[in-house]
Amino acid sequence: MTTTEEKQEKIALEMAASASKGALVEKIVFAGIPILFSCVVYLMSSLSSANNEIIQLKSKIAVVVNADNKAIPPQGTTIDMAQIRESLSDQISKVEKESALARAAMTLDRERSMSAIEKSRMDMVADAAAARASIRFDTAQMIAALDKRITLLEKNK
Repeated sequence: MTTTEEKQEKIALEMAASASKGALVEKIVFAGIPILFSCVVYLMSSLSSANNEIIQLKSKIAVVVNADNKAIPPQGTTIDMAQIRESLSDQISKVEKESALARAAMTLDRERSMSAIEKSRMDMVADAAAARASIRFDTAQMIAALDKRITLLEKNK
């Protein structure tokens, strides 16, 4: 009888552990997907707006070409072209900074989720160790009680 009960308890513990692991993975997936999706959407919109700005700046920088394929600098726009080039380089550096920040945020989110998974795993290991210790303690108490009964039975004979 006790072996079947022990097997049933063992199976119940294994089922509980696998169910909690599945629930943990499900929580992490449902928490991580919206974060990752929002990061991707932010990056895409940021890159799209930066691309539009770059196209506009490039169209402003376009120079007029004569029949011999030689550039004809427009009169009085040298300062404007320098300002446009400066604005373009500022926009490019801004986009690079934003993408670096977005990558850093995504890395931080990934590290946080990995540490949460590790914490959960360690909590599960600690719970399992506590359960094993409790089982050992209960078993030791039962053995001690059985030893007392055996000694009493032997004395009565």
